[in-house]
Amino acid sequence: MESVAPASGGLSIIIPAWNEEDRLVRTLDRYLPSLESRKEPFEVIVVADGDDHTSEVAQQYADRNVKLLRFPNKLGKGGAILEGMREARYDVVGYVDADGPISPEEMHSLVGLLGEVDCVIASRWIRGASGVQSEPLFNRFAGRVWNLLTRSLLFLPIRDTQCGAKFFKRTLATSLLRTVHITNRAFDVAVLFHVKKSGHRMLEVPVRWKHDPSTRMPITMAIPVMFLSIVGLRVMNSPLGRRVPPRLVRWLAAEFGGI
Repeated sequence: MESVAPASGGLSIIIPAWNEEDRLVRTLDRYLPSLESRKEPFEVIVVADGDDHTSEVAQQYADRNVKLLRFPNKLGKGGAILEGMREARYDVVGYVDADGPISPEEMHSLVGLLGEVDCVIASRWIRGASGVQSEPLFNRFAGRVWNLLTRSLLFLPIRDTQCGAKFFKRTLATSLLRTVHITNRAFDVAVLFHVKKSGHRMLEVPVRWKHDPSTRMPITMAIPVMFLSIVGLRVMNSPLGRRVPPRLVRWLAAEFGGI
């Protein structure tokens, strides 16, 4: 499916929302006043693929430029964001997690930096970043190990691939629809890998972020799948990838959210 016809100027924000009815209300109530006060075109695309009342929550904001995309089956974080990118209309396209990990002011600051680069990445782990609430020790340890793996296997010059706030120029976002196929929690890494591979400019920016202790990410279950995903990404983008049977590729895509 191709992306929709673009509109000039403006900001498209995608929020992947799997069973996020409680946190989505807080995030929209936090972001929308700031977006509206700037008097610039914007849209918030909520991609709901769960079985709770997230869709009904998003529909309550329809008259405030919130658009709902509803899917009956779980898409994965990456799958939801890709669907949102296909529908995005404006020159800047980005996504934030449903818990609103950064402030509206920092979101606008990140978007403002796109005049200098093609992709801006919020970061919790570079100098200048700070946290409202500390992550559990295991999460911090897992994050550092994950960072080591991505830097070693994919040569990504990014300290924090997983922070849930990233923004792109529309031309780059459109190209990602053709190159990124991972839909699980390794989606962020796949995006940054293809941004780097295509020669586009990235900038990692420190933010004051908020850890949500009610996060629904089952980190211990996600780690093996994410690891297999980045190994697959490395293999499929190497000379060896041409020798991998298509049948195996299809199986890996079904089991692990694509490679």
